[in-house]
Amino acid sequence: MDTFEEIPEVDNPKLDWQIQLWQKIEPRLRNRQFWQASGLLLLANFVLVAFGLIRTPLITWALPKDEVGMLGVLASWIPFLALASMTGLDAATYHYVSKGQPWAYVVNLTYRLRWSLLSTAGFLIAAVYWAWRGDSLLGWLFVIAGITFPITSGLSASAGMLGAQERFKNLFWYRIFEGLTRFAGFIPLILSTWLIGKVVVFYTANQIVLGVLLIIVAVLLVKQLSKSKTDPIPEEDKVEMVRYGKHLTAIGGITTLQNRTDALLVSALLPLATMADYSIGLLVYGQIKRLWGIYSTIRYPPLVRMHVDRRHRRFIIEGCIVFIGLAIIGFAIGVFSHFLVPIIFPPNYITSLFFIDWLIATFIIGIPGFFAEMYFRTLQDERRQYVIRTAAASIGVVFPLIFILLWGAKGAVIGRFLSSLMLSIIGLSLAIWGSNMKIST
Repeated sequence: MDTFEEIPEVDNPKLDWQIQLWQKIEPRLRNRQFWQASGLLLLANFVLVAFGLIRTPLITWALPKDEVGMLGVLASWIPFLALASMTGLDAATYHYVSKGQPWAYVVNLTYRLRWSLLSTAGFLIAAVYWAWRGDSLLGWLFVIAGITFPITSGLSASAGMLGAQERFKNLFWYRIFEGLTRFAGFIPLILSTWLIGKVVVFYTANQIVLGVLLIIVAVLLVKQLSKSKTDPIPEEDKVEMVRYGKHLTAIGGITTLQNRTDALLVSALLPLATMADYSIGLLVYGQIKRLWGIYSTIRYPPLVRMHVDRRHRRFIIEGCIVFIGLAIIGFAIGVFSHFLVPIIFPPNYITSLFFIDWLIATFIIGIPGFFAEMYFRTLQDERRQYVIRTAAASIGVVFPLIFILLWGAKGAVIGRFLSSLMLSIIGLSLAIWGSNMKIST
């Protein structure tokens, strides 16, 4: 298993701040394991972005725009219905595995598979609703999502398990195969074999292949655990982990309100074609957010093991560097999108560029908030996580609701931007103020 060596910090008040900053960064630049892990995950991300650049235009050409909008409607509802499956237990599992308790993964499987049945019930109820509204294809999509949800979501902790154990080579291949499963839906379309509708067959094929992959990975991970000499997680830690997972689910629910209310409003109030444009913007947003996922995957395990004072300083230093880097990358992706979208997408998708620009800006302005939230998560400080997410969610619900009535989908995305701005303002305020407070880990 790959691990990061601890790099001693230099703390000499006689040195000016530029020299101190370099002495903190320079050892990391010489850390071969860090760069190997970063390189693998970056390579995986580039491959997945390439997959996305191929897959997304193919979807827009293979499916009518209204059916692309149906996929967007389903995607906007999934985060809300998934909360019933205790999704926060994945993050709690990642935290405990990072601390050296790999059997937390098995606890996760036991609880997530059981709680996922509640989400399945929610999907089936939603399917009845859409069928009642006369959108039978959309109803079928919710049926398929509900049936496959216990597998596609209940086993979703596998990636976190690999990342928490710093098994980045395995995580690399997991991500690649996961990306390939998203192309399975094109096979029946190429063969022209569908009974209900193109979008239903496309989505069903993707879900089946993804489910098979997750089952195989979960079985292999459990077998490896069974053969290992590690002790099962103590009962008191198990109880605390489940309790923490419930808190993280509640925090995730608030986060969902902040980040997903805009898309939910667009799906409920505006035409499917508008939802298709909004979905293209969200897909680009998802691709750039992968970069944050790479960083947090690599850095969370060593950060959570650091002493709290050192951890706080490290977050400040790395936060500044990562923010500047991601802002530059986000700007470049935005410029590239304006060049690429008119070429590879059908002409009626040019209106998605507005949403792409605003969603990239939303990601960049929210990066400081992501750092603050991750810092509090390493401390298991639920109170401050609640504070920053509740403040951001209040903006993320109220403003998109008001603005969508005034300006349609454009208003919804502007409201989302203001929500991310609030996340960063409150998060940074609490992180800076909290540095002067005594925090126990």
